[in-house]
Amino acid sequence: MSFETAAWPPSGDVPGGWQDLAFRALLTAVVLLAAQEPLRGLTAGASRRAGTLGARLGRLVRPGVRTALAVALVLAGLAFTAGVLPVAAAVVMAAVFVSVTTVHLSQEFAGYVTEDDDGTRHFKVHHHLHLTGLVLLAVAGAGLAAAPGGDPHRVTGWMAQALWGAVAAHYFVSAVSKVRKRGLRWPDRRLFPFYLTLFARYRAGDGEGVRESGPVRLLVRRPGLGVPVLWAALLLEFATPLLLTGPWTRAAVGLSLVLFHLASRWLLAVDFRENAMLAGLAALPLPAGAGPWTGLDAPATGPVVFAVCAALSFALDDRVYPFSNLPMFADAYRPSPVVTLRCADGTEVLPTPATAGCSTAGLSREYAAAEAPDGDLAAFRDLVRARTTAAGATPPAGTALWVETVDVDPTGAVRTAHRRLRSLSPADQD
Repeated sequence: MSFETAAWPPSGDVPGGWQDLAFRALLTAVVLLAAQEPLRGLTAGASRRAGTLGARLGRLVRPGVRTALAVALVLAGLAFTAGVLPVAAAVVMAAVFVSVTTVHLSQEFAGYVTEDDDGTRHFKVHHHLHLTGLVLLAVAGAGLAAAPGGDPHRVTGWMAQALWGAVAAHYFVSAVSKVRKRGLRWPDRRLFPFYLTLFARYRAGDGEGVRESGPVRLLVRRPGLGVPVLWAALLLEFATPLLLTGPWTRAAVGLSLVLFHLASRWLLAVDFRENAMLAGLAALPLPAGAGPWTGLDAPATGPVVFAVCAALSFALDDRVYPFSNLPMFADAYRPSPVVTLRCADGTEVLPTPATAGCSTAGLSREYAAAEAPDGDLAAFRDLVRARTTAAGATPPAGTALWVETVDVDPTGAVRTAHRRLRSLSPADQD
């Protein structure tokens, strides 16, 4: 197997030289941006879920490992961008990114507790980094498959088609999972009022400003207006295989996905920026001549990647990163707790990330698990106290855990209720 190096700097005599460079540079930029969060969280002694692959890999974390992995990722990204052994560079990027993110997502507060209609609870892991990892694996695999040909332009074209297939599979699996769990009832009038309220409470607990724009207030007060929007989002996800059919449909679907994520960020503060960037990259006419039936002798690359990614996502669920088939916003509508740290009288909220070293959403999910019949609320409080100490925070005297329950009725009307849980001070048991 040969690993060719692209001409540098790109020459006008090399087919698609600058377009290939632009594609590789943009993909590298997305990967380096996405890697910042898991690299920051790669610390020795972090609390991870026992028995997971990430926890086992986490035992290997030592001082200096994070720096070494970051340097390896940057160097591989630069080599990939420049076309210096691009296949080998893509393999290194995929190996580093997938390993680091696997460790990151094994932390106790990463993931979701989902609930079926019968009350059965399941722990799921889904994150805005899943698509980036899936794309990297697909790109590396396509590069290895194309490497025997030796032409760097051909290799880049195969990698681009692998990206299209991975992006299409990610969203198509999401759509199928929603319908499989909720049927055609997924576009529910309760969705926007419930989640807009719930996510606003999460942001407030994290110390972020909560901006209630006109559309947000309208969707909360008039729940029925959100149903057509949800149908449009579901149909868009089902339409993502059109990414594989030609440049114009790819541009239309890719740009629609970008707008979808911008709207989600604006309305719900759901930040899947890496997904939006990858969808935008798929929409661009890069690299040159990388259409499904044009000149790069790989008409099956995109469909094969789509089929493999979709099949593995359904088969592996979320047990192995970066595969997942979590149906977003498809849980049964149950009262959801929002746990925050507040001063003694409950009027002042202490930002959860700075005080307890995790997000309000993660803390609330851990509380929901501790509140279950087989849970341990005392152990949950002790865990929060230990995290507060580890974060180096000094909460004011009387700081306590408070819970606000958010619920929604079948008409879409939201109800909330507050109560104080326990003080974080061992001397102040209540």
